[in-house]
Amino acid sequence: MSDVNASIKDPQAWRASHPSLWVRMNYAIVTLCGRLAAALFVVIAAMITYEVIARYLFLSPTIWAGDLSLMCQIWASCLGASWLLQHQALIRIDMLISRFDPRLRVVAELWSLLVIAVFSGWVTWYGAQIVINAVTINAASASMLGLPMWITQSAIPLGFGLLFVQCLTEAALVLTGHLQPAEEVHV
Repeated sequence: MSDVNASIKDPQAWRASHPSLWVRMNYAIVTLCGRLAAALFVVIAAMITYEVIARYLFLSPTIWAGDLSLMCQIWASCLGASWLLQHQALIRIDMLISRFDPRLRVVAELWSLLVIAVFSGWVTWYGAQIVINAVTINAASASMLGLPMWITQSAIPLGFGLLFVQCLTEAALVLTGHLQPAEEVHV
């Protein structure tokens, strides 16, 4: 009965016991990234709430809340993308695909994964160039906090690199017969 409850709670839990070490490791890493992204969104809410209270109630705004909440939002969004792909929860139109026969669904799924992989691979490469440039010129944010830009910019190549790897993993699973329906995601 606990396996049934676990599969209802996380329909992707079968990946944790998959015969392939790569699928199990990928599942663990992506699950960790998803949880970290969720925690960062909670931190953002706390920082913004604190800033609003400090600014409007005590007339004492912070110099850090804007920069840090933006940095956390970028990191959370980038880290969460691979989790969303793993859970088939990226924005997609299922109205047509759900009516396809299974072979055409596989082709459509592989095509969408290819498009996402090409885009995320390009963003990973380009984002890495931006991070290298920011480190080289010692770029910092223009705010009073003056955070080094590479801290925020590193989220892009890391997050899109994880998304690229997740595309490859999903494509391998689709090719081996693990085509899964999109799911309602409840965090």
